[in-house]
Amino acid sequence: MSVRDIDHVVIMTRDLEQARAGWEALGFTTTPRAIHPFGTANSLVQLQGNFIELLEIDDPSNFPPPADGFFSFATHNQTFLAAHGEGASMLVLTSDDRDADLAGWRAAGLRTYEPVDFERQATLPDGSAARVAFSLAFAGDPALSGLGFFVCQQHTPETFWKPDYQRHANTAHRITGITLVTPAPEAARRFLETVSGGPAGPAGSDDGYRVALAHDRLTVVPGSRSAMPRMEIAVRDLDAVRSLIPDAQDDGVAVIVPSTITHGVTLRLTAVT
Repeated sequence: MSVRDIDHVVIMTRDLEQARAGWEALGFTTTPRAIHPFGTANSLVQLQGNFIELLEIDDPSNFPPPADGFFSFATHNQTFLAAHGEGASMLVLTSDDRDADLAGWRAAGLRTYEPVDFERQATLPDGSAARVAFSLAFAGDPALSGLGFFVCQQHTPETFWKPDYQRHANTAHRITGITLVTPAPEAARRFLETVSGGPAGPAGSDDGYRVALAHDRLTVVPGSRSAMPRMEIAVRDLDAVRSLIPDAQDDGVAVIVPSTITHGVTLRLTAVT
C-alpha cells in the first residue's frame, strides 16, 4: 500500500459566500461556487497539489436516501455543522487507485463504506464550464468520531487544476500539515497508519505522535473531542503574508491566523522549505 498525501481538507461553513470573502481577504484566490448533485455546494482554494474545500449545505432535498453501508457526504457535514459549528469536518487523502485502496482497507479490517463515483461541472477561469470527475472511498474509526476520512482519485486533473486559481496574493503554496485532536490518540494510531499508508512516530515537543505522509504530515494530539483545529500552509513569501494580514500573530517563523477568521480552523503560515 503506497503512502498517501493530503488531497484536501473540507471546511464546513454556514454561508459559503461569506467564507469565500473571508479567505479572499487573507490573500487566497477562491473558485466560483459549484453545486454537487447530492445537496452541497463548494468553493475551492487550489494550491500546488492539494486544496481547501469551503462547503455549505445547498439543498437537503437532494441528499441521497439513507442506506446500509453508504456514507452520505452531505449528511455527515450537516451533522458536523449542527454538533460543532463551522470547522474542518473531513480529511481527504490522495489516491491513484480508489478500488485498490478500498480493498486494502477492507483487508486490514477498517470500517469502510460503499465506493462513490461522481462528476460535476466546474467553472474555468475564462467563464466556460468543463466536466470534473472523481472516485471516492470512505473509512471511519470510533476513536475519531465526528470526523470523516476518504481518498479521492481524480479522473480529470487537466480540467480540475488551473494555474489562475493556484495564484494567491499571499503566495500560498501547499497544505503541508494537519493537526488532529482525539480523546484517544493511541486508539486512533492503527486507523491513521492504515488509511494513510504512512508510519506514526514521535511528535517531537508535542504530546501524541506524527503520521508521515509522502510529503505532508498529520500531527495527532490528545483533546476533549475529535477535531482538526489547525492547518499548516507553506507560502513562498512570508513578508507578503505579513503585509496582507498585519494584525495576525507573528512569532518570526510563522504567521498565525485565528480560527475566528477562517471558519473554525487556525492557520499556521510558514515559508516554503
